[in-house]
Amino acid sequence: MIKEGAYTYIDGRTPVVPYTGKYAVKTPDVFDRIRDRWAQVDLAEAPYRPLRIEFELTTKCNDSCPSCGMGALSLQAGRSLSDRQLEHLIEEFTDVGLPCVAITGGEPFVAMRALLRFMARARSAAVEINKLTTNGIWGSKRRCGPTFDQLIKAGLLDNQLFVPLLMVSIGEQTTRLEDVARIIHHTVTEFTERDLNIAISSLADPSDREHKIYPLMRLYEKTYGDFPHDRVHSTMRVYLDNERLENQAPIHRPGQTPVSKWMDTCYDCFAPTVGSYVLPTALLKADGNLYACAAFNVPEKLGFGNLFRERLRDIIARTNRSSYVATVRAGGGLKALHDVIPRTETEKMTCGSFCGSCSLLIDTFEQRTGETGPGGPALPFVPADALWSRLSAAGGRRD
Repeated sequence: MIKEGAYTYIDGRTPVVPYTGKYAVKTPDVFDRIRDRWAQVDLAEAPYRPLRIEFELTTKCNDSCPSCGMGALSLQAGRSLSDRQLEHLIEEFTDVGLPCVAITGGEPFVAMRALLRFMARARSAAVEINKLTTNGIWGSKRRCGPTFDQLIKAGLLDNQLFVPLLMVSIGEQTTRLEDVARIIHHTVTEFTERDLNIAISSLADPSDREHKIYPLMRLYEKTYGDFPHDRVHSTMRVYLDNERLENQAPIHRPGQTPVSKWMDTCYDCFAPTVGSYVLPTALLKADGNLYACAAFNVPEKLGFGNLFRERLRDIIARTNRSSYVATVRAGGGLKALHDVIPRTETEKMTCGSFCGSCSLLIDTFEQRTGETGPGGPALPFVPADALWSRLSAAGGRRD
């Protein structure tokens, strides 16, 4: 399989090779075209602008993974964004010249009506679907082909800048592996790498690091023949703690790593990048809270506003006033913070993930500089029931 990390293209550093990488682009001048979009909406001079926003279409999910890092809810308790909310997002995305979005959940395919409606509206607004994440619930023999047909009719293959990516997540999910294999087979036999990419996100328990990707490959080869290693992109990770979620199962991660090591290996998350990733990227939760990073366990203090209460360009402006973001962005990653927090200290600080180190560093940065940043304190935790009763006035629905 094609491992994550290959084919990374950073604006101004390396020439872009079309149709390579998990997040492949269709044109070598992709960054020029994106800058033209930003210039048209008067954001050409903004230091930070998201290249992509990953947003929760729904919090409903057919599954109940104990270690879910997104906080997905049951089909009964979850909610999907309303037509009015989706239209609002399109307007806000267009207003800032956003090139593309990634759609996640919950499970987007349990909100099929909302998914197809958003895709069709995004196509008309020239906001491309860069990634669509799913647990493969629709991969049965009866549903697989017709679902692909619906996605194509809604515009999945109509992108001008990005090759769309279908990301199938396996781990604690209960989706049958034969259904996941069917989705892979349909993708690689009906579409070329210029039409549609496919990736498997394999999440493992950190205590044993066992991945379902291996039995999936064996099943595929037994059913269809050779596994298409040259077409399937691989993302292999472990479950992580998420500070936003009160009900997430405790995750035991053996060993702790010095924060200095996390800092040294942190990639430049604010440099415009395509190929292996699409950066800078932001996370939009279904409640409207927007974070300046799309990692599912992003620190709360990287939340800079709520898109259902204010304009996206105002949230971007607030993010650009954050001293923490500016320091990380200007220095090419978390290692830039060593100018504020000496390495002698970060070598003694330990945690279990990049996001954990970022959270520790934000707190220490604020203590040292006395600046909490324009984002203010962490966004308050709001229980799901109270949150959705509050959002019902904005048109939230059970879809």
